[in-house]
Amino acid sequence: MLVAITNRMTDAGKNVDVSSLQRLNAELIETVQQQQKTIEHLREELNLYRNKFYGRSSERHVEDDSQLHLFDIGDGQTDGESETEQEPSDDPKKRRQRKKKSEKIPPHLKRKIVEADVPQEDRKCFCCGEEMPIVGTDVTERVDLIPAELFVWEIHRHKRACGKCKEAVSQVPAGEEPCGLTTPVPGSDYGFGVYTQIIINKFADHLPLYRGEDIFARAGMFIPRNTQFGMLANIAELISPLIALMKSRIVSGTVLGTDDTSVRLQDLSLPGKMRTARFWLYRGRDDHPYNVFDFTESRGRDGPANFLRDFHGHAVVDAYGVHDGVYLGAQDQIFAACCNSHARRKFVEAKPNDPVAAAQALAFYRGLYDIEDRVAELNDSDRLAVRQSESLPIMSELHDWLVDKRNDWRVLPKSSLGKAVRYALNQWDELSVFLSNGSIPFDNNQTEGTLRGLTIGRQNWLFVGSSRGGEVTALMYSLVTSAARHHLDVWAYVDDCLRRLAGGSSDYEALLPDVWRASHPESIRVYRDEEKKSRRLTTQQRRVRRREARVA
Repeated sequence: MLVAITNRMTDAGKNVDVSSLQRLNAELIETVQQQQKTIEHLREELNLYRNKFYGRSSERHVEDDSQLHLFDIGDGQTDGESETEQEPSDDPKKRRQRKKKSEKIPPHLKRKIVEADVPQEDRKCFCCGEEMPIVGTDVTERVDLIPAELFVWEIHRHKRACGKCKEAVSQVPAGEEPCGLTTPVPGSDYGFGVYTQIIINKFADHLPLYRGEDIFARAGMFIPRNTQFGMLANIAELISPLIALMKSRIVSGTVLGTDDTSVRLQDLSLPGKMRTARFWLYRGRDDHPYNVFDFTESRGRDGPANFLRDFHGHAVVDAYGVHDGVYLGAQDQIFAACCNSHARRKFVEAKPNDPVAAAQALAFYRGLYDIEDRVAELNDSDRLAVRQSESLPIMSELHDWLVDKRNDWRVLPKSSLGKAVRYALNQWDELSVFLSNGSIPFDNNQTEGTLRGLTIGRQNWLFVGSSRGGEVTALMYSLVTSAARHHLDVWAYVDDCLRRLAGGSSDYEALLPDVWRASHPESIRVYRDEEKKSRRLTTQQRRVRRREARVA
């Protein structure tokens, strides 16, 4: 366009009057300004994509020269001091860390004992010629692995018949053999262990079914992927009542978290084509600690509306849930509570382009997260009291700051900072709901973390073959992630569920993962409990050091 304007000026020559030159000059200035805005917008997008592709995935806010403390926000000055993330050491030299000892070998593992003794000719003493007795033994333990083995239940059900009357016949009924029930599906060629392993392979270890073919082949038998999917579809009918109970418990509460992710769905009407479907996760709070997945062929609100038709309370969602999602059509029944982590993330994305302003917003959120860290173990009423006294003033300051930025002519609406400000203000009422209800979480990070397991699996199995496949996948992920949430041995839990349900048990209450955990302490992954406590303690210590550094 600049070239066109220049050409017009050249063609006009000496006949162009002053007013025409002024008009062309104004048009040229306007064009340059528009191009500068476009360049700046594209530069911000380029930096954002570069950061997502090459940068850290963590959003933890580590201070640098561009970041502000809460008490510095008003005057807009940085303190120039970076936050110390590690405890100071009195010794200027870096202390050498001790090498961790190998893990203790558990005593319950099967042991193959090898007796290692010297040859017969070396057992005699060289001075007296007598055989030397054993005076001690050095024991060395070494863990080894034998690949999984398949075995066959060969059940011989003998028939007995009277040789005289030719009518009296006796035989043990199928399924009542001394070994008990051996398969969850009557007539199936495969036992409980095979079904459990297929479920664990795909939904706990995130392996597509074709990799399961190789795993079973290593164990001695090839099980085609189509057969594996048919087995999953059959077993889904068995576990669906248990998942339905989890769902009813979740929707009976007053607070739940929900999120969704896309998945490619194979369109049988168009061979080779894919369309986009959705997996929805509904995560109950600690009073109903279960995860239930739902599958829909679109992102329309019909799916959530059907799932949540009996729910009355607050759903923690993202901005989509506010405008077009989970609670539309359910006024005075379902209320949205927006995730503050989503709002904070917008300012993290704006930091490369406007570090000072982004640091001001992140400083507000840092203070809010410090408070949430301290009230995490409190009951709802005590948590609400602390939020009212400490979080409410910070949220009020944050809102005033957002309004100022929105009215600041230097903050372009299409810039990353402008988008972050507009996002927060548009959802402000829903972002502030946690201030009036102590049971509502500050963010939806736990739900997002649970959904991440499915997204990891999606990177491996890539797509869903049919709507039925999506429904089966949702049921299986509900079972597996609910067990993992309670740090259970998922294999032991799934296997026991299949055995009880196939045996005709209708005591679904006993199979809920939190109830099952209480009655099976031997199947608790204690190291996961310890890891969770250690991670939380590390976070608390880091925030305490940060608060102490500010005071100092």
